[in-house]
Amino acid sequence: MIKFPKPIQDLIDQFCKLPGIGPKTAERLVYFLLKQNKNEIDEFALSLNQINNSVVKCSICHNISEKDPCAICADKNRDHKLICIIAEPHDLAAVENTGEFKGVYHVLGGVLDPLSGMTPDRLKFDDLLAKLQKNKVAEIILAFNPDMEGEATMIYLNNLLKSFKVKITRLARGMPVGSDLEYTDEITLSSAIKNRKEM
Repeated sequence: MIKFPKPIQDLIDQFCKLPGIGPKTAERLVYFLLKQNKNEIDEFALSLNQINNSVVKCSICHNISEKDPCAICADKNRDHKLICIIAEPHDLAAVENTGEFKGVYHVLGGVLDPLSGMTPDRLKFDDLLAKLQKNKVAEIILAFNPDMEGEATMIYLNNLLKSFKVKITRLARGMPVGSDLEYTDEITLSSAIKNRKEM
């Protein structure tokens, strides 16, 4: 087995920490970077550094943003009585790209998955309840992946929100079971938003 120089091995190890990246893919990425000129490497490093220094979480919806509150929460033209609850920020981008949703969001920070340690206390349920007690909300849309964890999270939320006089809907079944929101095409996702069903 070949032993890489330490700087190369260190970068391979960092790439391996990314989801879906194994050792072979990490090696290819590192060797690709080694072929780039210094300016391109510097731009890549600067972009990584900016993620750490320039991106914050919105204190209202928990989306990632350059400002707090984020542009969506600060937009007075959005319908703040309509909240779409999603698992992760990349799901927000998927819904937003449809151009169909004009409300605001609440990012839970994951889905219920006790086997992976994702229990209710690790998700943003308390913030959601505080938001509902403080604001007049007409409808909540549950937008989760149609898998076991997504379904479990929707059932938990439905039970948690029963005491509030708010309409609870979920995306229509336009999405195949086992698919992810972030990979769903905009037409299918747009249809799922339009044809959402009450819980």
